[in-house]
Amino acid sequence: MVPGLQQHHRVHVARLAGHAGGPQLAAGVAPTAAALADQLERDLDDAGVDRAHLVGNSLGGWLALELAARGRALSVTALSPALGWEPNGAHLRTLAFKLFVARQMILRGGPLLPLLFRSPTARRAALKVAVAHGDRMSPEAALAFTSAMAECTISKPLKEWFLNTEHTMGPIECPVRIAWSEEDALIPLEPYGARFTTLVPDAERIVLPRVGHVPMYDDPELVVRTVLDLTSRVDRSTEHSPRTDGSLLE
Repeated sequence: MVPGLQQHHRVHVARLAGHAGGPQLAAGVAPTAAALADQLERDLDDAGVDRAHLVGNSLGGWLALELAARGRALSVTALSPALGWEPNGAHLRTLAFKLFVARQMILRGGPLLPLLFRSPTARRAALKVAVAHGDRMSPEAALAFTSAMAECTISKPLKEWFLNTEHTMGPIECPVRIAWSEEDALIPLEPYGARFTTLVPDAERIVLPRVGHVPMYDDPELVVRTVLDLTSRVDRSTEHSPRTDGSLLE
């Protein structure tokens, strides 16, 4: 989806601390949304960017909203954002189980995954929690996707934190679009997006049809249109150049 966005914006793909390709958190810093957002703010500062159109998926969606609450966003497109759930209930035990199974499959099945992913049917079954149409991914893309998940060095403490904390957010003044994947098997809108109506009451809410939790793999063109529809409206209503900065939070 990056090439489609680059036709309209200067795109900076951010890497989350402790995740594949990202920096490590400093010693003694707990993996929380605030700590990850601090690192992303430093990235924006280093790039000389005051505010940008922010796009994030899952945890990246929450972090885009967090940066907006800090005044760093021209707009936010949050794709199936995480952490908008009620802090207690069976839904969190279900989510913890899904995350555990997915990570164990990746870690324990590592040597077998190249063989497994030769089959479109196997790709669809193995990746169904994350994408609705894993069979459409190439074997190489499926391996890259699972390898990136395996390289997350803060997976366990981060999971413990976000499953056992009631998450709060300050007021957001920029336009926000929350786009939930219709076939999200990891955190479906109900019940996992329940609190966003109060956390971000003025956000526009839409459903992305026929895509899973990570919609960029299922339908990148749909995601590009979803983002540009918002950013173009914002740019037309302001004095900013049509080629404003944009950041993708993975």
